[in-house]
Amino acid sequence: MKKNTNQFLRIVVCFSILLVFFTACGSKRSSQKVDKGDVTIYYLNQTKTSLYPVGVKMKEKTTPERIHYLITKLSTNVEDADYTNPIPDSVSVRHTTLKGRKLTVSFSRDYQTLNSEQEALLRAAVVKTLIQLRGIDSISFKIVDEALLDGQGSPIGAMTADSFVDDFGSEQDSAREAELTLFYPVADGSGICREVHDVHYNENVPLAQVVLRQLGKKPETADALPAIPSNVKVLSVNTSDGVCYVDLDQSLFNNETVSYQKMAIYSIVNSLCKLDQINRVQIMIGSGENATILESDDLSNTFAADESFVLNQ
Repeated sequence: MKKNTNQFLRIVVCFSILLVFFTACGSKRSSQKVDKGDVTIYYLNQTKTSLYPVGVKMKEKTTPERIHYLITKLSTNVEDADYTNPIPDSVSVRHTTLKGRKLTVSFSRDYQTLNSEQEALLRAAVVKTLIQLRGIDSISFKIVDEALLDGQGSPIGAMTADSFVDDFGSEQDSAREAELTLFYPVADGSGICREVHDVHYNENVPLAQVVLRQLGKKPETADALPAIPSNVKVLSVNTSDGVCYVDLDQSLFNNETVSYQKMAIYSIVNSLCKLDQINRVQIMIGSGENATILESDDLSNTFAADESFVLNQ
């Protein structure tokens, strides 16, 4: 009886160990999949020579909704100077089919017009993005209803993230994320409004330059305008000893009211002064002998941030 009891205990212990082992393995596998909406979208850098990962948070709940969301992101033109969409305008996704845990993506016939480098990067971007979703273990491509073929005419078949080398270029590791506090002038020139933006940028680009790019885009606030009009070029931006030196071309605020000009200037100044290491801003218009340095209210050639103009404190 005692012998049988000891044998039973050994069986229970062994079973428990195996249960813990398989549970741990399952947990490890599950942790690699998207659960709470956090996902990395693999765009291309602007030269279209490497992948450019950008983290996003999805509101979509179901796998089909998330597939549609990510395909749309990968196909839509991106208003960013650092990265662009991997699925070009000439190529469209006809439909997607999820059977079991295998996703099939059907592309238009124009997919075949891509050169080998474009095709490889597009395929890597789509697969590495979508394979993160729960319920998807592999991804296959079709051209209309035909399997995608390699250079030797053989079907490429199901792909996973492991189907691609990790290094499509060194720039894929240089993507950074920052939370920027930005200010935009209200259309009537009565003040400036505050917005907080999460932006992705290349670490080789100074944050001050990223700020100026964002100020040239349409703000989220309904009655606000870009701080830097679309016809204005940023000639240079440098920071030294706490002062950010911004050089803009001659076209700045040519057709705007005086009050709007002032609010646009302080939108730039307040936004830049939110960055570490920047306390004041000097704004130069033009270059060479015709360059003009704007004077602040205290008649100095640099501006300090002024929160009194902010309407939504």
